[in-house]
Parts: sequence; structure tokens; C-alpha cells
Amino acid sequence: MKFLFKSILTLGILIGLNVIYQFYLFDVDVARYADQYHQVMKVKDADVLYLSASSNFGASDGSEAFPKKISELLGDALPETVRVEAINKPASHLGVFCGYLALLPEDAEAETLVVTVNLRSFGPDWVHSELETALNQAAIFYNQRPPILNRLLLSLKAYDDSSIEERQAQRKAAWDHDPLPFDAPQNIVTSWCAVEKWGDWRNPKRQLADQFIKQYGFVLKENNERVKDLRRLITMASERQKTLILHILPENIQTAEYLVGDDLSGLMRKNALWLMNTFSGKHVQWVNNLELLDDTHFRDRDFPTEHYDAEGRRRIAERIRAEAF
Repeated sequence: MKFLFKSILTLGILIGLNVIYQFYLFDVDVARYADQYHQVMKVKDADVLYLSASSNFGASDGSEAFPKKISELLGDALPETVRVEAINKPASHLGVFCGYLALLPEDAEAETLVVTVNLRSFGPDWVHSELETALNQAAIFYNQRPPILNRLLLSLKAYDDSSIEERQAQRKAAWDHDPLPFDAPQNIVTSWCAVEKWGDWRNPKRQLADQFIKQYGFVLKENNERVKDLRRLITMASERQKTLILHILPENIQTAEYLVGDDLSGLMRKNALWLMNTFSGKHVQWVNNLELLDDTHFRDRDFPTEHYDAEGRRRIAERIRAEAF
């Protein structure tokens, strides 16, 4: 009897704490750690949800006359009755998108997910990015658990909070040891970058060439962390009976070939095809825009990114509409 009484009392206290936390502190924590929480709730009843990182955005400096997002352009290309909304967070990736899907309520009306697949996000530089700790903090809130439990887990640091030094060491280890399908010195990223090209390391072309090697010099396998995220996302979408459209973002293949050569661009193509062949099936539809755009449509000139000009974003949206809708 005493045990039952104590159990009921404990449960009552926990419920009370959960209510108090939700009423007074939950929004403060969400704003600080998980700013996409309310965005998921806001757009949950759209017909199509477009999940992406910063590739969705136009230029933020006011230089574009038509700075519409890819998601907005996709909405423009679809019938007026189809409502398209976006959940986009810079530096996010397939693992983060799993959190958004877990947070989506069961009664959400959204039935179609257009998920951006960023090839660069599978590489060591992004997998072991210093930004991962903040994304992991946010992921604590992206679920259907009682909010007070999420706060407890956050306090206990029940997530990967590896230090910057640890992540840098993990990244370096991958570049130093992960084998590539080429003869030496192109058999690992570190020695490939050491090859003389475009003059010494002070030459901007040399610096950019080495960044292309670091960003795309990897071979996709089942043990890749982002591959695991993709498998989990596909399973979650299937269980929730969502139509899943996986959209491979354009990469600057043209500049990769110019600065580094066919070996790297060929590896990029093989990795994209590996993803499509590995994750094919009735629950998945692919749109491969890897080579859709030439160099002129990439906004950033000193680092490989997926930031496009207005015409590039329009072409991406049109290709998604044509192949997936």
C-alpha cells in the first residue's frame, strides 16, 4: 500500500513538474537550443514539406532581385491547391531531418517529404563538424517524449558533445587513413592534397582544389554515419506512410574536374549512384540533380558549397517538379 501511494505521489509530482516546465521554461529552452521545434509545428499541415539546410536560401546580402527559396519556387511550380512549406536549418543533414520527422505529430496532414541529400554531408569534414554539438543538443527536443524528460537529458548531456579538438582529430584520422580507390598518392586524402597542383599552397586555385578533395574524397559504405541516418529516415517515413522524395543537390562537378581532374568527379558520381542503387524501392523516389548546374550558378567562389543563384534555384525546383510530381 505504501509503495502504491509513493508511486502515485511520484507520478503526480512528475506530471506537475512537466506542466510547470511547459508553461514557464519550455519555450525559453526551445528558443535557445532547438529553434526549429516551433517551425515543425507551424508547417505540419502543409501538403509538402521541404527539408533542407542553407541550400534552400537565396543570397542574404540583397544582391538578388528574386531571392526566393527553392521550396517557394517549387510551390510556385505546383498547382495552387498544393501547399509547400520548408523546414531549413543551416548545417543540418539527414540525421537532423530524422528528428523533424520524429517530432511531426501523428495527425499532421503533410504526406509528402522532399528531403535534400547533400553529397558533401557524407564526408568527414561535415560528419565531424564542430557544429554537430549544437545540432545534437537540438535533437534532444525533436521527439514525442515529455518535455521535462528532454530537459533532464539535456542537463545530463545525453548526446554527443565531443570537443572541437576531438572532432578535429576524428576528421584528420579519416583523411589520413580512409582508403580511396586510386593509386598512391591519391589513395588517401592527405597525400592527394599534398600533390603539387596550381603552384604552391598560397595559390587560391591550389587551396580550392585541396578543399574539393577534402569535401568529396570518400567512398560511401554502409558504416558511414550519414548512410545510417538515411536508412533510418527511410524507415521512419515508411512507418508513417509518408511519400519520400530524396533530392540529390547539385555539386560543382565542373570546377571539381577543372581543378582536380576526372578521378574526383568520377568518385562523386559513383557515390551518388551508390546511394540511389542502395536505397531504391517502392517507398523512395530519387531526383538526381548532381550535375544539373554548371559553375556559373554556384555563389561561393572560395569553398565548395551548395549555395545557388536565382536561376540555379529555379532550375532545381523545376527538375523536382518534373521528376517527382
